[in-house]
Amino acid sequence: MGEGGEVDSTSEGFRQPPDQLTEPCLTYMARIMELREFVAFYYGFVKTSAELRRRIPVTDEDEGDKALKLLRYEPSRHGAFMNQIMLSRAIESFDLYLTTILRDVFIARPEMLKSEGTVDVATIIEVGNYQDLVWHIVEKKVHELSYKPLSELRRFILSRTGIDIFPSEEVFATTMVASEVRNLIAHNDCIANDVFMSRTKGVDVPLEISSMGRVVIDDAWLRRASYTLDSLVFRFDEMASQKFKLQTFNRMTAFLARV
Repeated sequence: MGEGGEVDSTSEGFRQPPDQLTEPCLTYMARIMELREFVAFYYGFVKTSAELRRRIPVTDEDEGDKALKLLRYEPSRHGAFMNQIMLSRAIESFDLYLTTILRDVFIARPEMLKSEGTVDVATIIEVGNYQDLVWHIVEKKVHELSYKPLSELRRFILSRTGIDIFPSEEVFATTMVASEVRNLIAHNDCIANDVFMSRTKGVDVPLEISSMGRVVIDDAWLRRASYTLDSLVFRFDEMASQKFKLQTFNRMTAFLARV
């Protein structure tokens, strides 16, 4: 993303959201738009500071030097940090979407979970009624799924919904690498380790690893990964909401009301 020139967003995989969206998808959009507005503000501020610095005349006076120092900023100092923030937020929003949309699907079609084991008598007595029992089972399953590797989650969603959330292996690989890099950011200071190498084995990882072992998130890859996540959410939301008759909202009116 960063400060590059104009980008053909269509060629990068950009996709507009459908007109009707579920609430989980609206939440995803709100989080992503908030992130991108912040990034635009940050880089806009950097450019404005650079322009102001260029316009301030150079003088021998102390005050002029102080003003220039205040406006002196090198964007590359925090470029890697900003990209880590953007990727982390994007993956967290994607994970949140999957968790909440699966909850909605299971609530609408609880029979999908019939093969997920038995419920003990104590739990049945404790929850009190059928609706609360369904909610208990759904919450337990969704929590369990949130810890599954992406490959297992993909198989589970396909087996239960009949929808492959990843339309191609290339898209799956991009998402998986993004997810694993986010895990490195959260748990290992973005430094590649044996777990990362094992989980990405056999997958093209188009990112450099620095001499210190840190994964370098470049702007072009981050942009493509972000658009890929958007496209996956919008595609699955449209297919799942139609197939399982989930409640949807007009994306313009509902989003404006939410904001």
